[in-house]
Amino acid sequence: MSTRIEFTVPTSACALGRSLGGEPGARLELDRIVPTDDTVMPFFWVWNRDPELFAAAARDERAIDEISIVERVEGGTLFAARWNHEEAGTLFAIARSEGALLDARATTERWRFEVRFVDRAAAGAFRTFCAERGVPLSIERVTTASPREDDRYGLTDEQREALAVAYQRGYFEEPRRATLEDVAREIGITPRALAGRLRRGQATLLERTDLTALPA
Repeated sequence: MSTRIEFTVPTSACALGRSLGGEPGARLELDRIVPTDDTVMPFFWVWNRDPELFAAAARDERAIDEISIVERVEGGTLFAARWNHEEAGTLFAIARSEGALLDARATTERWRFEVRFVDRAAAGAFRTFCAERGVPLSIERVTTASPREDDRYGLTDEQREALAVAYQRGYFEEPRRATLEDVAREIGITPRALAGRLRRGQATLLERTDLTALPA
């Protein structure tokens, strides 16, 4: 049975978190993690923080080998970074343990993560790895469920909201009654952030409803 862990990490304990600085209102939302053969590349949004100042601070972090701007929108910037696996902590541990990132966001005070692992053993390996790296996890909730038992199908509140509003406004209809921009405006996020939530939510629903296998 799968195991989901909800935990927090002090912002000061993470390279990306420290790069937010102390600017009031600055926050970070992880878009996705891409593991490679020897490192991890996270894509993430930074809001209410000067992108050049953020990038300069991130480049001073030993855990970050490279960082680049992918896209700019009003109030936010999408970044891609390449991790030094010898120095990286939480994100590398998630990828190494094959955890499925459900949600991750940071303020100037703390990171909050929701991660699903295939079983308790994988979740335990993740926690052990973090302990060995000195990552100060604060576990808030651990739940265990089969793919058919989770009452939210593994969706985060944000993913559930995005899917529900998109459905109610006719985004999934043909022809569409609402555009991505319409739905994003109602929720109060950017179209790019909404697209990410819809993509991750749909992928989770496919996994949880056993629709990922090709027809025989």
